[in-house]
Amino acid sequence: MRIAILSDIHANLDALRLVLDDADEQGVERIVCLGDIVGYGPQPAEALRIVRSRATVVLAGNHDDAVSGRADESNFIDFAADAVKRHREALDADQIQWLKSLPYVCDLPGNAIAAHGDIVEPRRFQYIMSPEAAAANFNATDAQLLFVGHTHLPCLFLTGASGKVYMTRPQDFVVEEGKRYIVNVGTVGYPRDSTGPSFSTYVIYDTDEKSVVFRQIPFSVSSVMPHGDTVVIKKPKSSSVAVKIAVASGALLCAIAVAALVFSAKPHAIDDSEKMRVAEVKTLEIYEGQKIVRANLVLAEGSAPAIVKVVFHDEKGRDTLGPVFDVKRSSTKAINLPKKAEKVSVLVIRAEGEDKPRIVSFEPGVSVE
Repeated sequence: MRIAILSDIHANLDALRLVLDDADEQGVERIVCLGDIVGYGPQPAEALRIVRSRATVVLAGNHDDAVSGRADESNFIDFAADAVKRHREALDADQIQWLKSLPYVCDLPGNAIAAHGDIVEPRRFQYIMSPEAAAANFNATDAQLLFVGHTHLPCLFLTGASGKVYMTRPQDFVVEEGKRYIVNVGTVGYPRDSTGPSFSTYVIYDTDEKSVVFRQIPFSVSSVMPHGDTVVIKKPKSSSVAVKIAVASGALLCAIAVAALVFSAKPHAIDDSEKMRVAEVKTLEIYEGQKIVRANLVLAEGSAPAIVKVVFHDEKGRDTLGPVFDVKRSSTKAINLPKKAEKVSVLVIRAEGEDKPRIVSFEPGVSVE
């Protein structure tokens, strides 16, 4: 059986249709969606209807939970939180209830398991961005194959008899006895790698051949433009132009969100000299039992370095400065959470005298580890 496994559609109807067309051409028999049908994009109701009619299995993502009300969007950046409210209004009661009913984990044929974020705490949607996080997921299940999304970055983690976990770029493979694999299928509707051509990605899992093949579809969205009370995506004449415009649009929206967070809330946590150098900031809720925060920052190859600054917020709104450290390429450094902290902000700051860092992925997370 050939199963298409896809994730992170984010209300991008054009990209979803192209991926499904490709899956049909590849002779796929079943479709499994790992969540985040909604969030960010322009056409949540339309994307949801197609996924609901085509997919055999659909799991919940963090944006799905936020839109359905099963979770809240308080730890989202402003851009994402605004989309949650917009999508909640765009869906009818039946669609909201359907999102709320989605499971978090499913078993697949051939000793495989799938979730949106991770297997350890699937309801918390932790990121698998490092060998250490991958090892925790291998330890949480006996499955040989784990399929995930959430980071928007397709990749592989694998381990064998030695127990050491390796991270590699996405590559097709045949499952080998004695080895285990975590497959991040990437994203259909929101590629985040701005270092080159962007692609919608998904995988085809052949349960008879025990093979996994990564599929890449050129991401052809040219711009995101207002149209009445909605947002529509128009296709470009040139895909290379499309990528540049789409990335620029996203960067502008993110910049607005960053500026709002930086200048309105906690000015004394950020030096005046740093305010204009903030590239991105995200604030997360801290739940009972959580002990660690990680920046989970990946910079593009050849990018200027960045400074990561961590600020803790208590229930009275007071700030405590946490670690400040340099990042040349990536960081999953574990930072202990103070006992009285209720929120934590992770900031990516341009180093003094350097160009703005080119961020491939910035997905901070808190965990119990």
